[in-house]
Amino acid sequence: MAPFLAISLCLSIWSTEANAARPRSQQPGATIVINGDPVGSVRARHDEIEEINRLGQRVEIRRGTCMSSCTMFLGADNVCVSPQTSFGFHGPYRFGEKLSQTEFDQWSRIIASYYPAAVRDWYMTKARYKTYTATRLSGAELIRLGVPRCP
Repeated sequence: MAPFLAISLCLSIWSTEANAARPRSQQPGATIVINGDPVGSVRARHDEIEEINRLGQRVEIRRGTCMSSCTMFLGADNVCVSPQTSFGFHGPYRFGEKLSQTEFDQWSRIIASYYPAAVRDWYMTKARYKTYTATRLSGAELIRLGVPRCP
């Protein structure tokens, strides 16, 4: 993939709405709007969410598909989702390498720690066991499980 195309795809993930901050914004209290996010490192996402919480920022997951580590944004202190957004959950894995059972359990717990209780229970009993395919839930289903709905 050409570097320009890769950059364009990455930039299209985030909203350009006038009131939305850019990803990794250092603006306290900013609103970050996510309109889709296909993939990411659990470690990097953890760091990003910690920074968002430290700065008191709001995360709005508005539309598109929020896959993989994007679902960890559900653990931001101030988050909401839109009913039409699609979320894809799967268990932890390392590209090209199988995790040991201990690593699998450890990373599953880390990921699940970012979910509200009802989502965490579902993830730990069902979704984490799919590692190369995703189990999808809609924003509407997550709202029914206790995730705040975006206004």
